[in-house]
Amino acid sequence: MSYLDDEFEYFIPNITCLTLLNLPYNSRCMMVRKVPDCEALINNINYFEVLCCTLNILSPETEICVMMLFIFFVIVYVVITGIIVSTYLSPVMKILSVKMHMNEYFAGITLLAFANSFPDLISNMMPIRAQGALFTRTISNALVIILLCGGMVCYLKPFKMDGHCTVRDLLFLLLAVEVMSFIVSHESKVTETESLILLSFYGIYIIIQLSDLILMRRTIKKFRAEIFALRQQPISVKRNEMLRKKMAVLIDLENNEVMSIRKQNTGFYTQKSRASSAGSFFVTPVMKTNTNDVDYVSTRTILHNEKNPKNQFLISEFFSALNPIDAMDWRLSNSCDRVIIICKSPLVLLAKLLVPEVNYERYKHGWSKLLNCMQIITTPFVVITVVYSDLAKVYTSWHIELNVKYSLWSLVLTVPLAIFVFFHSRTDIPPYYHFLFIIITSSSSFVIIFMCAAEIEVLTTIVGIVFNLSDNFMDITFGSLINAILDLIAIYGMTMQGYEKMAFAAIFAGPFFSIIVGMAVPLYFNDHAREVGATVWLYGEHGEVCYIFFLITVISTLTWTLTLNFYSRRSIGIYCWILLFTFLLFAFAIEWNIIHGFQVDPYFPPQ
Repeated sequence: MSYLDDEFEYFIPNITCLTLLNLPYNSRCMMVRKVPDCEALINNINYFEVLCCTLNILSPETEICVMMLFIFFVIVYVVITGIIVSTYLSPVMKILSVKMHMNEYFAGITLLAFANSFPDLISNMMPIRAQGALFTRTISNALVIILLCGGMVCYLKPFKMDGHCTVRDLLFLLLAVEVMSFIVSHESKVTETESLILLSFYGIYIIIQLSDLILMRRTIKKFRAEIFALRQQPISVKRNEMLRKKMAVLIDLENNEVMSIRKQNTGFYTQKSRASSAGSFFVTPVMKTNTNDVDYVSTRTILHNEKNPKNQFLISEFFSALNPIDAMDWRLSNSCDRVIIICKSPLVLLAKLLVPEVNYERYKHGWSKLLNCMQIITTPFVVITVVYSDLAKVYTSWHIELNVKYSLWSLVLTVPLAIFVFFHSRTDIPPYYHFLFIIITSSSSFVIIFMCAAEIEVLTTIVGIVFNLSDNFMDITFGSLINAILDLIAIYGMTMQGYEKMAFAAIFAGPFFSIIVGMAVPLYFNDHAREVGATVWLYGEHGEVCYIFFLITVISTLTWTLTLNFYSRRSIGIYCWILLFTFLLFAFAIEWNIIHGFQVDPYFPPQ
C-alpha cells in the first residue's frame, strides 16, 4: 500500500492538468485541487476549478454547454482587445509616429508591428505553452496574418507599395523562418546562445531599416539642392528634361518622407461596363479619395475661449465622455448594427473608465477634465493591482485574489497629481502636458491585451481538449484565426484611414517580429528547450505543413509583387484567401486522418 502511495505522490507533481479533462467526471474535482500544474496554467480565473468543481459537471451534455459559454468568453475577450486596439492604441501609434518623425513604412514595421505581435509574445511565454509546438504556432500565425490581412488590404485598397521595402521584408521573412528552422532542428534542442543569436537578427533588421530611412532623407536633401541648382541655369531642353526627371523622383520620395495625422473618407467605384455585378467582385476598384491632414493644433484649441469658466460643462462633459454609444454611429446604423452596438456598450464603458483617450483627430484630443483626473488615480491603481496579483498567483476558490499591497502606495503620487491637474487645467482645452497621458494609455492598454490574450490561450486549449481536438490543430486553425482577427482590426482601421502603406508594412514586419523575438525570448527562458528531443514538441504534428505553406506564401507574394510592378490588385486579395482556405482544408483533413501530413513518421528499429 505504501508503494502505491509513493507512486501516487510521484505521479501528482508530474501530471499535466490538461489530461485531467479525460478522467471520469466524479474524479476530476479532487485531482484538479491536488495537481500543482493546474495553478501554473491558469491566469485570473481558475477555469479548471469552475469546470470540475464549481459547476460540478457530471454529463457530456452539460460539459458541451459550458464549452459554448467558454467560446462566448473568447469572443468577449476578442471584442475587448479590438476596442482597445482600434480606439486607444491606434491613435497613440499615429501620434508617436508623428512626434518621432517617422514615415508610414517605418512606423508600420516598428510601432504597429509591435502592437500587433505583442499578444503572440505573451502567449508563447505562458506556462501552458511550456512544451507546446511553438514553431508550428508561430509559423501558422504568420501565415494566416499575411494571407488574411494582406488579402484584405489588397482587396479593399489598391495602392502602389514601396518596391525595395516590400522585397526586403519578404527576404527577411524567408531568412527568419530558415534560421529558426535550423536552430530548432539543430542537435534536437535549443541552447541559450542560439536563442540570443536568433534575437540578434531583429536588431540587424531594425538597423538596416533605420539606415534606409536616414539615407532616403539625405537623398531628398540632395535632390532638392540639385533641383535648386538646375533652376538657376539657363533654360534649355536638356535642363528641362533633367529637371523633370529629378522632380518626379523627388515627389515620389517626399510622399514617403514623413507621416501625418489625417482623416480620410474613402469611396470606391468601378467603371461602368457591360460586366455583371457578380463580376465586379473580381474587378480592381478605382480609388476615389478625399484625404485631409488633420491640423491637430486646431483640434486642440477649436473650443477654447479665455472668457469661459475653467470648469464649464464639467459634469455634462464627464457623462458625455462616458457614453458608450456614439450618437453619429447610432444614427447611421441599421437595426442589426444597433444590436451589436448595444451588446458592445458594457465593454466600451469599461474601456472608457480604465483607459484615457489621446486622439489628435478628436476635438480637444479626447480630453475630458473630470474623467482624465479620475483616471490619473484609478488607472495606475488598477494596473498595479492586476499585475502584482498575477505575479503573486494567490487564488480564492475559482478566481485570483486581488492584492493591493503595492497599488495603495500609488495613491501617494497620483492623488496630489490629480488634484494639481484638476485645478490647473480647463474643460475647453487640454493642458500642454496632455501628451503624457499616452504613458497611462499605453500601459493600461497592454495590460488589458495581455490579460485577454492569456485568457484566450487557456480557454481555447480547454475547448480543444473537450472536443478531442489536438493542441497543434487548435493552434494552427482557431488560434491563428483569432490572433489574425486582432491584427485585422488595427490593420483595417489604418487602411481605411489612408495608411495602407503602414498597414501593409506591418503585415510582414509583425510576423518577422513574432518569428524572431516571439520565439527567441520564450526559448531563452524555457528550460525544457535545453533537453535533447525538444525538436519533437517544438515542431509538433503540423510543423512541416505550416512550413511548406509559409514558403509558398512568401515566394508567391514575391512573384506577384514583381510581376505587377508592386501594384496591389483585388484579384491578389482573392488569391490570398483561396490559399488560406487551402491551408485550413489541409489542416482539417490531416486532423481527421483523411490525408497524411508532410511530417516524417517516427521509426523505431527492431531490437
